[in-house]
Parts: sequence; structure tokens; C-alpha cells
Amino acid sequence: MFEGVVSQVLAGLLGRYVKGIQKEQLKIGIWNEEINLENVELILEAFDYLQLPFALKTGRIGKLSIKIPWKKLGWDPIIIVIEDVFVCAYPREDSEWGSESLGKRELAGKLAKLNAIELAKFSRRVTDNQTGQSLLSYMSAKILDNIQVSIQNVHIIYVESHNDQGSFIFGLVFNSLSMQTDTQKQSFAMSLMARSRQDEVNKKINISNVGIYCQQLEEQQNLNDVGALTDAQSNFSLGLAHPRDDYLINPFCVTVSVLANNSGKRDGVPQYDMTAELTALVLSIDEIQLQQILNLCDHFTICALRTKYGRYRPPESFLSKRHKGWQIMWWQYAKDSIMADVKRRLKKTSWRFLGKRLEYRRKYVNLYRTKLELLQKGQLVSKDILQKLETLDKECDIDDIVSYRTIAEQRLQDLSVKSTKDNFSSPGSPRTDEPSAGAGRGWLNWLSLGMLGAGGTADTSSFAGVVSEDIIKDIYEGTEFHPVSSAENHLTKENYYSLRLSIPQILTTVTSRFGMKLIDGMFTGLGTEYKIWDDSATILAWLDSLEITNPLNKNKVLLAEKCSTGDGLGAPVISIQVDFLKSNENSEASTRVVVQEFNVIYEPELFFNLLHIYDLFSSFQFQHDRVLSSLNRFDNFGTRLLSKLEVHVCEPKETSLGFKDSPFRHKATII
Repeated sequence: MFEGVVSQVLAGLLGRYVKGIQKEQLKIGIWNEEINLENVELILEAFDYLQLPFALKTGRIGKLSIKIPWKKLGWDPIIIVIEDVFVCAYPREDSEWGSESLGKRELAGKLAKLNAIELAKFSRRVTDNQTGQSLLSYMSAKILDNIQVSIQNVHIIYVESHNDQGSFIFGLVFNSLSMQTDTQKQSFAMSLMARSRQDEVNKKINISNVGIYCQQLEEQQNLNDVGALTDAQSNFSLGLAHPRDDYLINPFCVTVSVLANNSGKRDGVPQYDMTAELTALVLSIDEIQLQQILNLCDHFTICALRTKYGRYRPPESFLSKRHKGWQIMWWQYAKDSIMADVKRRLKKTSWRFLGKRLEYRRKYVNLYRTKLELLQKGQLVSKDILQKLETLDKECDIDDIVSYRTIAEQRLQDLSVKSTKDNFSSPGSPRTDEPSAGAGRGWLNWLSLGMLGAGGTADTSSFAGVVSEDIIKDIYEGTEFHPVSSAENHLTKENYYSLRLSIPQILTTVTSRFGMKLIDGMFTGLGTEYKIWDDSATILAWLDSLEITNPLNKNKVLLAEKCSTGDGLGAPVISIQVDFLKSNENSEASTRVVVQEFNVIYEPELFFNLLHIYDLFSSFQFQHDRVLSSLNRFDNFGTRLLSKLEVHVCEPKETSLGFKDSPFRHKATII
């Protein structure tokens, strides 16, 4: 029944992310309808699959409470209460960019992606169609409909250190987050004869007093004393109502309405519809904070490179002291990084690597097929097989692994069909393809863990996503899932997702390091909307009015107001529409920008303030700019020019928006 899914998801979630929990005690607590945990620590290694550019040093939860009304499950919600959450992050140490640490995070990220692919494939097999209702969508909506969440007092900080500018803390805080059923919309949906409560889920998420700040640490505070620093910040998080003057974004509130339509027939209604409304935003930033934000962006850019090449980089301690031979180590680092890129490109195109890929393919297919056979028979998979598969997972690309697994599954299916025919031809022979009684509902554990992400489906001790007719029937019974029949499926319209964001007003102030206001801005009626279909996507953005003021004399130097139209709605000052087409992967996005008339007044004082702000940006060099600047040291003009052209050619920037198997792509080369 659905209770099994709930218990498995909760047990998997808590056991994976919360430290010091015994699985057996956890199961007992879940079935006793209430779990209460206090002062628990998070398992930081569980977040490796995210491949974050920083390291999580501390994660604590003051109180965690879960109430499960088993007797009224489906009618009364599961109530989850979390209080006093504190997370502290630091830049990664030099040792964390080594081969072992990088390989561990890369493998976790790869397994998480593979699990997402396996879950999607599993859902399609259970549903037996590509366009009908997805099992995962149904499960997500069902869990969403049966859950109520309350989170209070959250404080997340990132500590950054610069030798010449001191140490800074970037923080995110909010007082409370609650997720409950939107009773008004739910009642309206239930009143309609065309839909029932099971077809539509309406949730409202309220987040209060969200703030982002940038604080400079005092000199006497020890940056390396993580315990003392986190205790000080954690104590502050217990009194978030306390005013502070270093907010980048003053506390604001957010209301998010979520509609999940798990009906098989869309009829133009989005499968997921999310609308976020923010209260007025007040942004204030000074020169020092702006410099720190630029430094942080540059640091994350370097982290992306270190993720790719950090395993070849010499130790920082050796390079900083410039021991004998440090130049040679730099050249060795450059050579190893370049050769790694060359090998990565040749891996799929060179005859030299063809034999190795064929050998990987043969080994992986045989090992994975053996694993599936053992799981189908209800037998344990040996550690040797799992270790060999993990080694191949590290070596092979994701596309190759998916291909190898598909081949293994197809061969196993062909063997099963042949075995079935042989059994029918020999009535007296016993059947050998029956699943063992010990296997139980292995798919339940596999599916519930996989829905958590983070490599959950890697725990395939009793199931590996292989679907038979008996398993499909068991899934329908256990999850109460009833997919759209093939006869009705041709009437189902394509999947459609809608996301909207609206901000009534944004007040912006930029000040100098001495506290003098440089410029004031007011943006009114800011909104954006994303519409996503199976074969296309559209992004809309608009701004109703814009006003820039000189803070010295309060004169409006730029004024752009909403223009009147015949329909009475008015036209925004700026509107942008970007269309992506999925039919042609090589086609670029089409962009349409409309700008209405606006008035500008020249004032010398404000002009000089704008130049000062521009100098802050222009004087800062990101990593890419520093590379180009270093090439200016070549005396020969031709050498400088060719070197810079090589940098531009070797670093094309491509962004892609992917849905299912074919991504939308918007290509642009940045020079």
C-alpha cells in the first residue's frame, strides 16, 4: 500500500542525511506515528553528489519532528516540523581538489544522474507509453498532497577570506517556511465535476523575512576556528528579528502557489503550475560589498576550472614558497591538463581508444546482466561484482553506461522470453523465472530511495529497475496508480509546465565606502514567466516602469512609465520574449525586445557617480581577463594576437536548456 512508500521515503531520507540514526529504531519510530529528534547533525558527505564549489563544514538542526497519521493517511497530512537550522560553508581546502576527493564527488554526481535516467526509464516502462501520465509525476503529486511542512529559523552562511581585504560572511536567513494545502483552490477544484481531489493538488508555500547579507569579520575573530565562528553565527540565527545594517536585500516575504495536475488528460492545463509573488524588495550595496561579490563570482569561476584540472595541480604550499623546481611543476601542471583535454576528446573518436571502449562494453554488459539475473532470483550480488561495476562507472561516460545497461537489459529480456517458450514447450518442466518470495517488494525500496536523488537507487540490494508483468501489477496495487489507457492516450495533449514570478517593486541604493549615496533606483511591476512544452519553450519578462534618481538633489534623471493602450492594461516599458524550438537542435533561440519611450536628464554629479560605479566593474579582472592580460607580456605583436585568438577559440561558451532526450540550445561565444 501507499503507507509502504511513505515509510520507505522517510526512512531513506532521514537515514541518508541525518547523523547517528539507527535504521531499526527509525522504522519503529515511523510506525509509532511520531519521530522527535533534537540537536541532530547533518551527514555532510551525503551532499557530495551536488558537486558544490565550496565545502560544507557544519550542518545542524535544533529540532526535527514528524507526525504520520497512519489511521487517516490520505485524509490527514503528514506533518514535518524543522526548527533552528544552521549550515556553514567554507572554500575548499587545497587537499579537497586532489584526485581522490574530486573522484569521489564526480562519481557521486554521475550516479545521481544515472539514477535520474533509470527512474525515468522505469516510469516509462511501468506506464507503457511516452506521453501518458508518468508514475514519478503521480508519486510526486501524491506525496505533495499528503505532506505539510513547517521550517523555522534558518541561517546559512558562507565564509570567504582575502588576505588583502579581510574575511567576509555571506548569509541567508529567514524566519519561517510553511507548506500547506491551499484550501480555497482545493475546494474549488473539488467542486468541479470534471476533476476530483486525486486529479489536482494545490499547495501554498509561505516564506517570511528572507534576507541576504554581507558582513565583514572583525580582526580578532579567528577564521580557522570553525566551532567558535559557527556557534556565534548560530546564536545570532536564533534571533533573526534583530535588525542589522549589512543587508544586501532587506527581509522580504515570498508566497508560492503550486498546482500539480496528475490527471492523464491535460486539456491545456499545465502539469505543474508554479506562481511566486514577492513583497517589495529593498536592495542596498556599497563599494566594499560589491567588490566582495565580484571576488566571490571569480572564485566560483576558478573552482569550476579546479574541478576539471585540480587533480593535476601542484600543492599550494609548494608553489607559494617557490621551492626549487617550482617552474617545472607549473609546466607539468599545464601539460597534464592539456593532455587530459586531448584524451577526453579522442576517447570517442580515435581508433586508439576503440579497443578499450569495446572491452569496457563487454565487461559492463556481462557484469550488469549477471547482477540483474541475481536480483531477479532474489540472490545477493557479490561485492566483487559491485566493485567492478563501480570501477567501470568511474571510467565510462554516462551515455556509454546507459547504452551498456540497455543492452544488458535487452539480452536478459530475450533470455527470459526464450526461457518462457521453452517452459511452455515442456509442460512437465518446472518454471525457473518466478521471483523468490524473499525478494518481496524490492521495487518499493528502490523507487523510494531513488526519488530522494543523491544516488539513492545505487542501493539495489533487491531490485534494479527490471520490470515484469507481476511487478507492474504490484506497483499499481502498492501505489494506487492507474495510468491512462492507450485508447485515451492519443487524446492527451503534450506536457505543459508553467512558472511565474512577480515583484511589485524593487528599491535599489548604491553607496560609496564612506556611506555617501551614489544612485537611487526604483523598478515597478517586474515579472517573468516560463512556459515549457515537449517541443518548445517560451520565456517572457517585463518591467512596467523605471525611475533613476540623483540622491543629492532628488531629481529624476531617468523616467520611464507604463504606456497607455486601448485595452486599458497598458504596455510595459521593457518587454522581452525568448522562444526555444526543440525540433531543430542547432537552431538558436529567437529573441524579441520592445522598449517604450523614456526621458533622460543629464546631471554632471550623477554622471560622475555612474562613472565611479563603472570603474569598480572595469577595474576588476575575472580569471579569463587575467589570462588575456598575461599574454600582453609577449613582445611580439603576432605572438600576442595568435595567443589571444587561441584562448577565444578554445573557450566557447554554450548554454543549453534540456528536456527529456533532446535539449534546447542557445549558443553564444563570449569574447
